[in-house]
Amino acid sequence: MIVSYLGTEARAQTVYTVTGLVTDSRTGDPIPFASVALVGRRSGTVSDEKGHYTLTVKILTDSLAVSSLGYKPLRRAIDPERPTQAVDFKLESSGTALQEVTVKAGENPAWRVLRQVRKNRTINDRKRLSAYEYDSYVKTEIALSHVTERMRKNPLIKRINEAMSKQDSIVDDEGHRLLPLLASESVSRYYFRSSPERKREDIRKTRIKGVAVDDAGLSSQLLGGTNLVSQNFYDNYIPILGKDFASPIGDNWKNWYEFFLADTTQIGDHVCYEIHFDPKRPEDLVFIGKAWIDTTSFALCQIETRIGKDANLNYVRGLTIEQELETTVDSSASKTASAGWLPVSIKLTANLTGVGKQSLGMRAQVTLRNSNVVVNRPHPILFYEQPIEPSDTVATTNEAYWHTVQSTLAGADSLSKEDQKAREIIAKLRAVPAVKVAEAIGQVAVTGFLKAGGLDIGPYPYLFAVNSVEGLRTRIGFRTNEQFSRNLVLRGYVAYGTLDAQFKYGAEIDYLFSRQHWTIAGVRIANDLERLGLTPELIGGNRIFYAFSRFGRYRGGYQSYQKEVFFKTEPVKGILLTAMLGSRTFDPLFPFRYRVDPELGDQSTLRSEYNDAYWAVEARLARKEKYLMDGNERITLGTKRAPVLTLRYTRGSKMLGGDFNYDRFTLRAQQTFRLGPLGRTTYLLSAGYTPSTLPAPLLFPHIGNPTPLLTTNTFNRMQFYEFVSDRFVAIHVQHRFEGLLFNRIPGIRKFNWRLIANVDALWGSMSKANEAVASRKPLPDGVRPIYFGALDGNKPYMEVGYGIDNIFKLIRIQAIHRLNYLDDGPNNIPLNSFALKASATISF
Repeated sequence: MIVSYLGTEARAQTVYTVTGLVTDSRTGDPIPFASVALVGRRSGTVSDEKGHYTLTVKILTDSLAVSSLGYKPLRRAIDPERPTQAVDFKLESSGTALQEVTVKAGENPAWRVLRQVRKNRTINDRKRLSAYEYDSYVKTEIALSHVTERMRKNPLIKRINEAMSKQDSIVDDEGHRLLPLLASESVSRYYFRSSPERKREDIRKTRIKGVAVDDAGLSSQLLGGTNLVSQNFYDNYIPILGKDFASPIGDNWKNWYEFFLADTTQIGDHVCYEIHFDPKRPEDLVFIGKAWIDTTSFALCQIETRIGKDANLNYVRGLTIEQELETTVDSSASKTASAGWLPVSIKLTANLTGVGKQSLGMRAQVTLRNSNVVVNRPHPILFYEQPIEPSDTVATTNEAYWHTVQSTLAGADSLSKEDQKAREIIAKLRAVPAVKVAEAIGQVAVTGFLKAGGLDIGPYPYLFAVNSVEGLRTRIGFRTNEQFSRNLVLRGYVAYGTLDAQFKYGAEIDYLFSRQHWTIAGVRIANDLERLGLTPELIGGNRIFYAFSRFGRYRGGYQSYQKEVFFKTEPVKGILLTAMLGSRTFDPLFPFRYRVDPELGDQSTLRSEYNDAYWAVEARLARKEKYLMDGNERITLGTKRAPVLTLRYTRGSKMLGGDFNYDRFTLRAQQTFRLGPLGRTTYLLSAGYTPSTLPAPLLFPHIGNPTPLLTTNTFNRMQFYEFVSDRFVAIHVQHRFEGLLFNRIPGIRKFNWRLIANVDALWGSMSKANEAVASRKPLPDGVRPIYFGALDGNKPYMEVGYGIDNIFKLIRIQAIHRLNYLDDGPNNIPLNSFALKASATISF
């Protein structure tokens, strides 16, 4: 009988009951208030005054643990399939004496413990170690959950229901049915060296089953490492989902939390203080939970945290982090000596939901186990230069290998019967035709390309545009992927405009010599309509903005025919060097003339088009930048607190067939850094200089954005090509307050809005020689040519903005004020100092 698979609650769900007695092994006396808990889950109870306990749960694990002050903890195996069973515990005395704790009148007793935690941080924090390495086992599970009545009527969900039976049911701790989407395991070896800081993680084996997920490649890099569960609570702030949460044992613990010293208990071989903590202000980015602190060393032994429901965090219904830490032994010492503490078990569970009450929910859980630890034995620095992607043999379904892993590394966290069932359900799901279609649509939405064997068709943002020059523009493009070749990459596109009735095209051939050092040689050619100041090179690869720039009135359009050969390599990680040689034509579609011999003034010959031939060298410095390899494409994950610097020198040459000899220098620096509770700041600094005398389009046309769409890193109240400079410095600064201010305003607080502010400034000027190149002489038909404006070198162009982000968890509205240069533009374009602009962003 086919039943509704994704119901809100399980029907006829089995309830498991475990009862028993906890006694002293020597005297036989009952032990009251002993903690009884399932190993691997957050379910537990305590024994009563007579030592009896009863534990009732909906899911059992394979063992039960009991602990009580003054006794050694004890684990007993249980049968996870039996509905009822009795398990007694006889605990042995630990014989451990607690340190004396002096409590001063009027002071919270937990504060003394926390002060000692911070004082001993230099001893206990893993950062004090010169080096460490260990084997890691990681299990990742993702499933749909909390499907509403409305979503169950969705055609895709209905077809899934029809394909699934009651026997396929999996239920979470709260009794909700789950639809597994991904189940993965991985084994890796992680290496860390502190001075100089270097990291390496070798993913040895993975096995992944998932909807819209391949068994290897990009999925192995995303799911095969420890990046998702590497939080260090000794740090002042814990980064989660792009936000910074204040640590309960960080330097500012007293400002963020209320603490309660609850008890002392046995954790492994350590007697620990149990400290509960709650946020002083529920809307802040803080945790709720418990921490267990060793009474001797004041080290963090164990911590359980969750994010409160009032925290200003999108799409997250609940998130918990559990860590167990153990002291390590100094492997470099001749005698056994203790070192810092390292995490041996981590579990992160997140329950996510979409926008609105009728959206899907999702549960993600990552479990990690570390073992075979080696401490203070650093490898040579070159050892830490790891391969950029896993080997072709990293993915394996060898059951014998994984059976060994489960017995040696994974332990109780290895794939259970429930996990095996999840894999079977995923296999059934991938066979459903509607799911196959949804996979393809999702792939296009995320990557912009439709994969068809060895070809990727796209990108889809460029498919259609409507503008005043081309009319309806249609474009179809492609690129080859790793199935075609892992070295040779072909790209191309063809576009056509219904109004100008012209075909445009582009093609590129690249050869990838090395992924490790990212060494590529290529040649490209393009014949297309471009827009002054808005080439992909100038806007930094902003694909969406470039696509939208082809809509509407096409000011500053010109026909360009470009040819270029290039070579790039990364000889040292973080330093990318590029050399290029090329030429491009400029044939404007707007009224424009420049003086060929500016020293002759109005007697000079006038031209509108030119040919630019050049060679250029570029260095890009990105310290500690991380990458993922997606076939033949390299995806950057950004840097950690370090700026990304790009320096370029371009030489225009008549000897290469160009119309001008010139020199051009450009610099670009970009960085995002956090300011703790104040939020995050991002800046983009750019500068350029050319000492040569050139037509305005070959100088630096500054990027304006008169559209109603908000685009960062542009001047949102500047017109297209309103100003041109031959030397300039521009700065774009944006700060996200992350709810810091709005969370404290009653009435507004419930909306979870976030304040954003920005400042954009531009210092620029144009030499007299370059001003003389421009011509204001009317054209033969009487039309006045476009004349590009220049900035006053002593007065920067300024914009400021402020806005509200996170409206409906999606919309951002920002007010932009232009502070100066408010007269009509040089081409009589009316200027408005103020505008409201909007954008849509998805962020946690």
